[in-house]
Amino acid sequence: MNPKRKKILGIVTIGQSPRPDVVQDISPFIGEDVQILERGALDGLSGDRIKALSPEKGMLPLVARLADGREVILAEEKILSLMESAVVELNDREASLILLLCVGSFPAWASGSLVISPHRIVERCVDGLLDRTSRLGLVLPIPEQEEWARRTFAPITPHLTVTAVSPYSDGSRLSLAAKALVEADCDLIVMYCLGFTRAWTREIRAATGKPVLLPRTLVARTIGELLE
Repeated sequence: MNPKRKKILGIVTIGQSPRPDVVQDISPFIGEDVQILERGALDGLSGDRIKALSPEKGMLPLVARLADGREVILAEEKILSLMESAVVELNDREASLILLLCVGSFPAWASGSLVISPHRIVERCVDGLLDRTSRLGLVLPIPEQEEWARRTFAPITPHLTVTAVSPYSDGSRLSLAAKALVEADCDLIVMYCLGFTRAWTREIRAATGKPVLLPRTLVARTIGELLE
């Protein structure tokens, strides 16, 4: 990376920007001299247009946040072109790095800037920490993602406990998720959504007494290394 070039982190959220909740959590890890540019796949879209992006049978559902804080369920397959447009725009703005703010698996779009896919970082980290006998706990945003999550992590370990609580809810179901993870005696717990916060992670860690991995800060630490 050219040391004279201004450091710009481009963030592409699958919902609407800005995401102050995410920026607040990741800023301590990426440096004060880094400018953040946010773009949302749903920015500027009408309610009807957003509704048309809902999943149909067989499509992977993703949970996104609107600018007003509301939750919306989208089909990964339907937002790919919108995300690609955001990546193109951030390239035009000369972003040093581009972070996709989702653990979904997306295509390798043409980009002059390095595009960071969090799922790759998280899955390789988990693979490096566990073996086939380890017990892995996953906290997902919605139960409908369980089959996809099991397919994702089954090659690492077959011993999976999956729970769900929306990161955009009031958190009242967080204690139920923690209880299930305690009963499973997990060796490692992953808050498998970029929407989960450090505060919720601390709650799960305190309730279970187990190591808990938070993708948004794991990825932020990586970005900080790349932008240093």
